[in-house]
Amino acid sequence: MDKKISGLAAVISAAFLFSATAHGSGSHAPIIKQVTDRGLKVVSSFEAIDGMTGYILDSNGSPVTLYVTQDGEHAFVGTLIDKKGLNLSAPRVQELFHDAKNQQAWAELENSHWIQDGDPNAETVVYAFVDPNCPYCHRFRTAALPWINEGKVQIRHIVVGVLASDSVAKASTILGSNRPHGAYIKNFETFRSGGIVPVHAASERGKAQVEANNRLMSDLGVSATPGIYYKDSTGNVRMRLGLPPESELNRILNP
Repeated sequence: MDKKISGLAAVISAAFLFSATAHGSGSHAPIIKQVTDRGLKVVSSFEAIDGMTGYILDSNGSPVTLYVTQDGEHAFVGTLIDKKGLNLSAPRVQELFHDAKNQQAWAELENSHWIQDGDPNAETVVYAFVDPNCPYCHRFRTAALPWINEGKVQIRHIVVGVLASDSVAKASTILGSNRPHGAYIKNFETFRSGGIVPVHAASERGKAQVEANNRLMSDLGVSATPGIYYKDSTGNVRMRLGLPPESELNRILNP
């Protein structure tokens, strides 16, 4: 069990040393109410081994796996493994928590304030949370330029202001410009000499959009820039924090 899940289990383990006398809601086992009353949210459920029902719970953005015994009288939190040591919980967490969460995020990204970079008809679409002062964002676009220039990839830059004291002003100037893409490119081309100079009028126009992008970044739990969302070869939405190495960049831009 990893340290995060172990810690969560320790915090709420007392919830499972009881009989299932509480009343549940919906189709969930009544014992689940003992956990939801403590602030965890049910994301999904699934059939587990030996007649047990597994639940994927959300604890402040982190997944927790819970199993309810067949009689519904007991539950435990943790990672279920088989006799060979195979982690039986991990695929369910990936499918029912991370994949589902990323798929939902994709729709929110589409409705955010982003700048089109590349052919709008390019088949591969990548969203990236970027800060005007982020050197790794600059390196990410530099590495992606061959794909962009060949019309194979469109990157939709969700400009945020999170890294430096002037990040919000720069980001707001970019999004509030009459030509946001031109302003973004100016910041990119002058990055090593300080980047775009904030312009008050443009910054005032773009500030609300940057604040909305910042909130979305926080709500999605994206903790670093670039925060990259893309679809893999099977169509599943994936998220990658930070600058990808070359081998991973190839998978992102050429799924």
